[in-house]
Amino acid sequence: MAHDAGAKARRDLVLEIIEREGEVEWREQPWDARARAGGAASTRAKRLKGEAARECATEDDSERDDFGSEMKGEGRQGKMGRGRGGEASTSRASAPRAAGDGEGVRDAALAEQTAHAMSVTERAQAINELLSARKIEIFKRGEELVYARSREEQAAKFKGLSTEDMLVYQIIQHAGNAGMWTKELKARSNLPAPQITKIFKTLEARKLIKAVKHVAQQNRKVYMLFELEPSREITGGAWYTEHEYDAEFINVLREQCVKFIYSRDRVTLEEVSDFVRQSKLSHVELGADEVLQIVNTLVYDGKVDADEDESADDGMADAPDEAFVPTTYYRKATLPIPESNAYTDIPCGVCPVINECRPDGLINPISCEYMTAWLDY
Repeated sequence: MAHDAGAKARRDLVLEIIEREGEVEWREQPWDARARAGGAASTRAKRLKGEAARECATEDDSERDDFGSEMKGEGRQGKMGRGRGGEASTSRASAPRAAGDGEGVRDAALAEQTAHAMSVTERAQAINELLSARKIEIFKRGEELVYARSREEQAAKFKGLSTEDMLVYQIIQHAGNAGMWTKELKARSNLPAPQITKIFKTLEARKLIKAVKHVAQQNRKVYMLFELEPSREITGGAWYTEHEYDAEFINVLREQCVKFIYSRDRVTLEEVSDFVRQSKLSHVELGADEVLQIVNTLVYDGKVDADEDESADDGMADAPDEAFVPTTYYRKATLPIPESNAYTDIPCGVCPVINECRPDGLINPISCEYMTAWLDY
């Protein structure tokens, strides 16, 4: 009982210091520093919706690894929880904060203020127990570890989840908006498939994760955090509607872009993009990359010519300008490719075995069913 009372007292002291020092540190920040901290957090939140989500997740993962190694370096005996897959995990802690958050107390400051009351090992044990109870969070600010009081809304979302639940959540979190296949998750967590299915239902019911169909393999699902938008690799981008290739939409875009280019002497990709945006041909905002794909199909079909204008580079410099990018202009094709010609009109023009065709041969024009059908037509 005395041991339990001592451990509780140490936990309470650590929690009190984190609460008190975290609030003081936040209040004492200059206004511009608060703005920068908020901006960094906002920027990170936005990145979670884009390709950099995986990098943010990897950074969070490395922060946890740094924490574990630092604990070992100080000779602490307390250990973070481990998943059944054997990989280190802070699964019993709340969701990690953004590195730019202003709250929290630095690890060095916490060590200094608890040195008189507990050993390094006891402090490590108190921290791990508070993490297990989801009363505090751990994150990184620069190169320093920072502890902060758990946010109530985050603590409520994860309350009651088991270590295995949080392990699956963290693996999915690290996948970002690219998502995580069930088979890959099973291999990383080392959990049986029936248990993973049960965990999925629990996390989906709490709106922590969601299942998304992959456009390339619609019979399979990938899982990602509930608040993330799927990447283009999963949804197919602007050219897919309800996971179906929208050929009609693409044809309309092609026709309108051709008319616009033909109505001008020459246009840039930016001008074509502005036309598409202003004409509201698409309910989804198309970026320059998508418009370039449409214009390139017109170039490949011989409807439009693409010319590079290098006149801005006068060539007078001693060394070539590596940063110079010539402007590409698009105009009506000088020699448009006809829809059909004599060679494509008759069967012989597209026959793959024409070199073997001869009057007395096995393949010959007299018995050719394609020639016969064409003549009848």
